[in-house]
Amino acid sequence: MTRQRGDMDATGQMGAMATAQVAGRRRGMALSTIAFGGSALVWIVMFAITVTVVVWNARDSVRQETDSAFRLASAAATLRLPTSFQRQDMMAQAAMIAFDIRNQRHVTAELRDAKGQPVALPGPDGRAARAPDWFARLLRPEPQRDLIPITQYPNVLGVLEIRTEPSDEIAEVWQDLRVLLPLLLVTALVAIGVTMAVTALVLRRLGLLGRSLARMRAGDLDHQAPMTGLAELNALTEDVNALAAHLAHERAENRRLQGRMMTLAEAERARIAADLHDDIGPQLFALQAAVGQAARHETDPELAETLAAIARHAGAVRNSARAAIDDLRLGPAEGASLAEMIQELVIEFQDMAPDTEFGFVCAPDMPTLDDAGNIALYRFVRESVLNALRHARPPQVRVRLEHDHGTALARVQDDGAGPAPRQRRGQGQTGIADRAAALGATWLPPERRCGWTMTEFRIPADRIPADRPHP
Repeated sequence: MTRQRGDMDATGQMGAMATAQVAGRRRGMALSTIAFGGSALVWIVMFAITVTVVVWNARDSVRQETDSAFRLASAAATLRLPTSFQRQDMMAQAAMIAFDIRNQRHVTAELRDAKGQPVALPGPDGRAARAPDWFARLLRPEPQRDLIPITQYPNVLGVLEIRTEPSDEIAEVWQDLRVLLPLLLVTALVAIGVTMAVTALVLRRLGLLGRSLARMRAGDLDHQAPMTGLAELNALTEDVNALAAHLAHERAENRRLQGRMMTLAEAERARIAADLHDDIGPQLFALQAAVGQAARHETDPELAETLAAIARHAGAVRNSARAAIDDLRLGPAEGASLAEMIQELVIEFQDMAPDTEFGFVCAPDMPTLDDAGNIALYRFVRESVLNALRHARPPQVRVRLEHDHGTALARVQDDGAGPAPRQRRGQGQTGIADRAAALGATWLPPERRCGWTMTEFRIPADRIPADRPHP
């Protein structure tokens, strides 16, 4: 069922502007997406900075410790080797020194004979833990080595090579990173989770405020947006509620002024009708009397025909003036109730269309409206019945006034041929639509239902004065 609701006040303007903005607004990025992306980006930056600092410090530490260990190992090997003039097994002593160096941190040693072949050293190499090659290449400093000849005068028995070997230190750094990286990941997940939870909380509160704005935009300015529990949003909610209260006041004021304008317009119509009746009526009566008196005298046929034409035209003007006066008048009796006015109107329609059966019912709980409401319902009934008689020629016409869900309702039904198809509304229906818009009322244009043509006009409860009880 198509209903045409007029709201020529601040609420209607706000709704129209909001609809236009929504229709033309480009969709932006969601706040949850921004929060998630921002948190992830911050974590990535923090991860990169942390890893860079750790690697940089570890590289410097590896370099310093390997340099220190290398110098100590070289000095110790030089001091422990016997002189070439002593009668000792020089290669055995060198092997023991190499073995001891290999079991130290950050350095290694290798013993080769005079032919350059490696000499087997006692015991295994204790370095088992290894870091990945790519990580070792990041931290490995420039290698250093020292060659100490093994001599027993006058022969050279071999050579002891001492080299830096930072793999154990690099392996320790790698183990520390393997613990640190999961902690960073857990921290990131917790931070992102907290950020998304806070964002979801804010979005839920904004959703409450948005639903309240939607109801206000639809015209429910009495609805109050709920407090959200967040100080910033509470301030916004208070501003929205204050705006709604201001708009409700402006809407009530606008409708009061529009109703006043309609009342003044009807009063002006009544004054014009009275002026037409008082001024044109006697003049037309005098004209017709003068023409009738002239026609009673003996005149030539041509003059008699002219006087007859004047009389016909004077009668047509009188009928037109009478119809205009009847249309301009508010009702048959000033100060009568709406039910009495509609009853008198139905009696006039019965005289106008004797072949049509008219029925009128006014519910006992029909409220008493203000002047603007009475005028609107009276005009609606008058125009709707006239349209039915002109276009549908119905056997029956029913008019009903009642109080329905806080509204004053006027309904007109007929069982005629149905509403005439139109490309546009006539002046009468345009006037009904304008009155509905001015009063914040609802008008249902004529539509066909179960063999009957029905039209309705509903006036909201705020047109019912508080000091006027139901009849």
